[in-house]
Amino acid sequence: MFDFLNTGARRRFISLLTIISIFVVAAYANTPASTYDVELVVSQGKKSVETDADIMFDEASFKVVPDKTSFQSSTKVFKYSDIKNADHSYSKKPMLSGGGAIATALLVGFIVAIPFLFIKKKKHWMTVRTENDYAVIKLGDNNYRQIVAEFETHGVKVADLKEEGK
Repeated sequence: MFDFLNTGARRRFISLLTIISIFVVAAYANTPASTYDVELVVSQGKKSVETDADIMFDEASFKVVPDKTSFQSSTKVFKYSDIKNADHSYSKKPMLSGGGAIATALLVGFIVAIPFLFIKKKKHWMTVRTENDYAVIKLGDNNYRQIVAEFETHGVKVADLKEEGK
């Protein structure tokens, strides 16, 4: 392949490839290691609302950034060394609410809807607290294990509280 190049040109070509490779690796090393979709609980007047957000893990800290621009002021940034407490818990909630159960029963028949009344869905929660701030985060069903592992990989012990209310 390099028969058309003399020895000096070949060395310059290999040096150029090496330098480009170093820059590419350095560029990717500065990006956040992991990003996951979560929901952040934020105060809105006297109520608390859940808003879609991304949790991003860096080497020294993590941040939770709401997707909606109206909640951007609720962005939370925590250094791992400042975390005093991190808890993981889950709650079980019926898959269908009262209204949903009635609507399903009317649409597909009462006999078909009965099993759905007994199915409970788990909602995973993470609470992170520092000396001066806290965050309540609703984790996804598919990513809660990875998020807990990210915290523990960065030296934060996560207490598993099992089911909420027990």
